[in-house]
Amino acid sequence: MRVIYDFGLGHSTIRQSSAAPGSGRETVLVIARRDGAESGGSAVPSPLSGGIAQGDSVRVSPEALARSREVEAHEKSHLALLGGVASSPIMYDTARGPNGEAIKVGGSVKVDMAEVPGDPEATLRKAHAIIAAANAPNDPSAADARTAARAYQMAGKAQEEIDRERGATVNALR
Repeated sequence: MRVIYDFGLGHSTIRQSSAAPGSGRETVLVIARRDGAESGGSAVPSPLSGGIAQGDSVRVSPEALARSREVEAHEKSHLALLGGVASSPIMYDTARGPNGEAIKVGGSVKVDMAEVPGDPEATLRKAHAIIAAANAPNDPSAADARTAARAYQMAGKAQEEIDRERGATVNALR
């Protein structure tokens, strides 16, 4: 999602353009400034106020706040299932609102994708935890899908090693 700040001098509205999934179009969130001309404010941005004229009304759209909550819930769902496999806390990509508040527009959690040395069963459990965490949100991202794909490969390799060890044990018992 791209966030655009519209500091036009007209009475801009705050809007979000949502792309249909698979349409090849991106979602663009526009956070617009409304000038205060009707309330006696100057229509020209003041350099002393950081570009916002006195009397101007600047706010973050409800859509931007909702998106921020969605991002937070998405990342928390990953972290809840990763447990000790997470190798970082949640890291958010943020945009600054007009009053300096952080608006979450993206996020990530680093994942330990290393195999457990000498323990293919632990590696298999770890891979299953990563797959579950990657698929936890209702709307997995492309990065989530890539992480799940890597974990599926890890699981397949671990399962092959487990099968090979079991085969060697069965042959040794004969």
